[in-house]
Amino acid sequence: MIELKPFKIEDCKYLKKWITNESDLIQFAGNIFTFPIDKKQVEIYLSDSNRTVFKIINEDKLSIGIAEISILKENEKDGKLARILIGEKTMRGKGIGTELINKLTEYGFKNLKKERIILNVYSWNVGAIKCYEKVGFSQTDKPIEFVKVGNENWETIEMEKSLIANTMYN
Repeated sequence: MIELKPFKIEDCKYLKKWITNESDLIQFAGNIFTFPIDKKQVEIYLSDSNRTVFKIINEDKLSIGIAEISILKENEKDGKLARILIGEKTMRGKGIGTELINKLTEYGFKNLKKERIILNVYSWNVGAIKCYEKVGFSQTDKPIEFVKVGNENWETIEMEKSLIANTMYN
């Protein structure tokens, strides 16, 4: 069982602990931060009023990750999950991701009154894709995009979950 609590500037110490190289940072946040992540970058990130950023607390009251849901300016009916990280590696593979995505999606539908929740995921991140599919997300028709990481091109795909298909939140 996890809880979602507001992520605060003093929690940036966890990001510094969990994100130890540029590749991990890009996987977590795309290009909104530069490596190494620092307090000033986190302050700017948290100041965006379109973002709700949570720290993930486990049953032992330990901070184990971070997750965001954003309000999209271009389509007010949509919310977007982003920057999702189970930072404590010992907590991975225990079903926390499934519980987390369900809680974030519920928050978007109930609290933010969104009709659709979207997210982007790298095509090689099979574990994340399986987690999203397990809770009802499916790939959209949006063309695959590429992100240059070092000498590699990482494919990103968009996935969605609709309130219509998920009437339990009405």
